[in-house]
Amino acid sequence: MHWLDPILSPLARLAVRKGWLFPAVERRLRQAYIAAATSGGEGAMTDSRISVMTGLQRRDIARLRREEAPEQPPRQPLAEIISRWWDDPAYDPAGLPIQGEAGSFTALARSVRQDVHPRTFLDLLIESGAVTEEAGRASLTTRSYQPLPGSEEQLGYLADNVGDHLSAAVSNVLGEAGNYDMAVHYDGLSPEAIATLEERYRAGMTRLVEELDSMVRALPQSAEGQQRFRAGGYFFKTSGPGTDQHDP
Repeated sequence: MHWLDPILSPLARLAVRKGWLFPAVERRLRQAYIAAATSGGEGAMTDSRISVMTGLQRRDIARLRREEAPEQPPRQPLAEIISRWWDDPAYDPAGLPIQGEAGSFTALARSVRQDVHPRTFLDLLIESGAVTEEAGRASLTTRSYQPLPGSEEQLGYLADNVGDHLSAAVSNVLGEAGNYDMAVHYDGLSPEAIATLEERYRAGMTRLVEELDSMVRALPQSAEGQQRFRAGGYFFKTSGPGTDQHDP
């Protein structure tokens, strides 16, 4: 069970910093246990059978199974605006008029969401550093949306990215799939060496992610289907206990 510690420790740190009390986290873990047992078992999954598989009390299982599943968060419109701005030739990343019909930021924002005023999107993008505004024009400064630290959007990205990475690794451990999961790790290095390695990694990973993004958007309509994928990377560095840094 000690293998759980490196997985649970960062989660506990996040929960404490965000003020998520243990009973609330425990409840979600109970629900996850029930969902895993239900999806992984064969035949009728009764409360008694789930209790044997998970160690949970039958009364808790019955109560949690009656509760509705939490709603899935909506797709992030700011990320969609930046993605469309970058890839659609109708919108110039170097600069768009804010007002106007075709080819303006207003038109771009309304192509993504009709129920939110374009100015609201623009202000949020400027606040995040993704867009600059000057003389009635908006310019894109990044290819991807970086949510503000601690925001609900950032937590959503963390959940999706870490969840998929952990799912890939767990599937490999259980012998269910041959997902790609590879890392290189060394210790005893100087801060200067780490900085050089990190710079190289960031540049290489950025090129690869942008290449995959362009490939997906260029796929023919015949490639449409029910499958999905997520590919990314991280660079973790630490100089000792309590001073860890993590770039997803």
